Amino acid sequence: MDRHNSANASLWIGIQVRNIESLSHLLYRTRVKINYFFNLLNFLFAISNISCIKNKNIFHLSQKAFSRSILEKRVWKSFWGFLMAAKTFSKVKSKTHSKAKTKAVSVKKAKPKVAFALSKGFIDFKNPLPVVYQPDSEEQKGKQNLIQWIKSNKRALTDDLKEYGAVLFRGFDVSSPQDFEDVIINVDSNLKNNYLGTSPRNQVTQYAFTATELPPAYPIMQHAEMSFLDSPPKKLFFYCKKAPETFGETPITDLRKVLNEVPDFIREKFEKKKVRYSRVYDGPSNRSRFQFWRTKRWDEMFQTKDREKVEEISKKQNFKVEWFGKDSLRLINTTLAIRKHPEFKSLAWHNHSQVFHIDAARKEYWRIFARQKTIRSFLVGITLEILTFIKKITTKKEYLDTHCTYGDGQEISGPELKRIQDAFWNNISLFSWREGDVLIIDNYSVSHGRHPFTGPREIFVAWAD
Repeated sequence: MDRHNSANASLWIGIQVRNIESLSHLLYRTRVKINYFFNLLNFLFAISNISCIKNKNIFHLSQKAFSRSILEKRVWKSFWGFLMAAKTFSKVKSKTHSKAKTKAVSVKKAKPKVAFALSKGFIDFKNPLPVVYQPDSEEQKGKQNLIQWIKSNKRALTDDLKEYGAVLFRGFDVSSPQDFEDVIINVDSNLKNNYLGTSPRNQVTQYAFTATELPPAYPIMQHAEMSFLDSPPKKLFFYCKKAPETFGETPITDLRKVLNEVPDFIREKFEKKKVRYSRVYDGPSNRSRFQFWRTKRWDEMFQTKDREKVEEISKKQNFKVEWFGKDSLRLINTTLAIRKHPEFKSLAWHNHSQVFHIDAARKEYWRIFARQKTIRSFLVGITLEILTFIKKITTKKEYLDTHCTYGDGQEISGPELKRIQDAFWNNISLFSWREGDVLIIDNYSVSHGRHPFTGPREIFVAWAD
């Protein structure tokens, strides 16, 4: 019993001690506040006693002028007391405010630096494709400056590709395919070098290729890169190392506008039936087959001479494989004609019907002749007419180099092809290349092609998934 009472007494004493400590701390804070305001009042009262000094300000009076004043001691004593009280009061509050101040400073330090601005404009304001960025001064022309701008303006670049579909960097020191690759890998690091297309190309860096090795006189019709695949590249990049003497543009067209201009009855057929493609490739032994242009061999495209590996890759791409002749290969696949953008969700015309159709090249060339008006383009146009006629009467459609139909096998008629080509030419954007140009294309929104040219022309291409 005595022990129990003793424990209770000890507990009561401890509680009272803590209460006294809390009360003492409260009185201390109260005294500090009282001293703070008391010294402030004393200071203000002292100042009021010298308000009769005309044309003087207490903060501009010299020490000498105040040294003999009776009020001097009272003023400075009150001022000093006010400062000490303020200092003590601020210490009491410092514990609750210090963390907030530290946080505010850290946020300020995390603010990103603002990069230099480039000049933004258009080649043709009537057709704002592509949007063009150029340096404002000689100091901005360097490759590293362009790379830094791209890193700092990813959001703006994405917005431009969403709105316009193509961005051109012009006037920068991009002097080689490797420089080109160094720049574009900062736009999209997911560059690829596997190519399952038909155009002959030479690889020059890890990701950069020659745009095409087709003859200068041959046109390449408007198309989205590898749109005959189920999963085409998302972005396409072009680089001009050497501009041609005449013509040789890479025309680009907004595929969203093309979709809106294709007549509804044609659009509905493509949307419902899709497109079936047929491509024929020579094998390693057929090096001397004559044709107006040389396309890739299947061993060049698949990077192997092993037929089993070719069939394995084809299966992954949903290609039906047909071997015929000595070692020729035919690939057949059916895919979408109209696609939704994987990121922006906009719809666009997205197929190779205006390229792989048997009549596409000859029809396209007369449009080019109307623009270029050269003897060569006229002669090439006549040649294409003759070769197309010979192909039609000597080769089954399924064994043409390239051909396409509706997904159910129905032929795409000549008038339908013309209406599709009209939609492209009504929205085409043509601009001359300049050395160092880097063109970025959203491959789901904008198509590209090539017009015939004269003189050396060095254009390189890369793509990203």
